[in-house]
Amino acid sequence: MMRVITAAIILLLLTTAGCSFLTPMQKPVEQDNRLLLWLPGASSVQVLSDWNDWGGSVAAGGIIDPVCGRMEKDDSGLWTIDLEGLPGGVYRYAFYVNGYKWIRDPVNPETAEFEGRTVSIIMVSK
Repeated sequence: MMRVITAAIILLLLTTAGCSFLTPMQKPVEQDNRLLLWLPGASSVQVLSDWNDWGGSVAAGGIIDPVCGRMEKDDSGLWTIDLEGLPGGVYRYAFYVNGYKWIRDPVNPETAEFEGRTVSIIMVSK
């Protein structure tokens, strides 16, 4: 019964958010310079990427800086990060959830590999 209620709530949220909520974010610069992730149950989300040396882990021997790429959460559970000032180019990225779980962007079908993980890829034009 709880699964039916949860599915109904998610469906309601998706229908009220409009079609733009489901649009893949291949070029975040054209979407207010932000990356978005709806994950209301998460306690922390970071963006690890080529542009921030994968949270500093590339330069620090595998240790991820807990503040690098930190995203902000609003009351609805939508996590955002501003990418303004990011130079144009092609970048790989992933979301790092609750300090241990790597996930690719669920609304972006473009993928690549980073150290054996499937991650997302974006093209930023300037």
